[in-house]
Amino acid sequence: MKSKTAKMGVAVFILFALIPLYLYFYHAGAKENGNKEIVGQQKEGTKTGKKGEEKKVSAVSLDKEKNPSPKIGEVELEKSKVVSDPKGTAAAEEEKAVPSGFLVVIDPGHQERANLEKEPIGPGGTETKIKVTGGTSGVTTGKPEYKLTLEASLILGELLESRGGKVIYTRTSHNVNLSNRDRAEIANENHADLFIRVHADGSTDRNVRGFSVLTPAKSSPYTKAIFEDSLKASQFIIDETSKNAAVKVNGISYRGDMTGFNWSKVPCTLVEIGFMTNPTEEKNLSDTVYLTKLLTNVADGISDYANYKE
Repeated sequence: MKSKTAKMGVAVFILFALIPLYLYFYHAGAKENGNKEIVGQQKEGTKTGKKGEEKKVSAVSLDKEKNPSPKIGEVELEKSKVVSDPKGTAAAEEEKAVPSGFLVVIDPGHQERANLEKEPIGPGGTETKIKVTGGTSGVTTGKPEYKLTLEASLILGELLESRGGKVIYTRTSHNVNLSNRDRAEIANENHADLFIRVHADGSTDRNVRGFSVLTPAKSSPYTKAIFEDSLKASQFIIDETSKNAAVKVNGISYRGDMTGFNWSKVPCTLVEIGFMTNPTEEKNLSDTVYLTKLLTNVADGISDYANYKE
């Protein structure tokens, strides 16, 4: 009996002696595994320096290497895509480029003082018209058309230049004396790819409003050589402007009685950007944001035409 009791005591003693050893080795193993895991993470976060030494790099740094932050110019480009989106959608279309070297002569309609002298309506023609009229004016602001057309022309020119196009203005000030023939000759002498004339409309009916494009008539004996290309440019401009929900688009009018068209030897078009005799529309035309969006549509149309001709 004593022998059995003694044996049981020895077994209990051995059991209690093994428990600390088991706990020691268990914790040691767990610690070793934990160190391996940490070492693995450090290896993923290291890179070799100039002399081969390893430097600790944060996970953020590694992520930047894989997905570098955009450069300043790229950030500005991404912002411009959204800002220039006329519909305000998140996925704005990229700005339409103009082929390098494409030259647009922009003619801001009218001038500070009208010239009531007359000139032939076209080369070799016997019919004459006033060289340049005074234009219309705003019913609410009193702004004359010649000021609005220069403002609009400068915006349009900047838009086209920013896309890679070349621009020449027939005038950049109000105190000039240029007939409609003179303006067309500037486009001819510079061998313009497109001659665009910028005007605003007027009417005795203050309810009349809207954007329209004038283009040479097919029946005109003076513009047969440029009729097709002029019409194509006019159609592109109308198509793009029709996408602007804030603008009422009246369409295209064909004109054979315009000196500025008839003396042009290069494709030409004329935009009537709105009615200054309509109080609401005239107010819009005095709003830089509205005017810039409208002229962006015009620039898009010109870009489409330029790429069509490329």
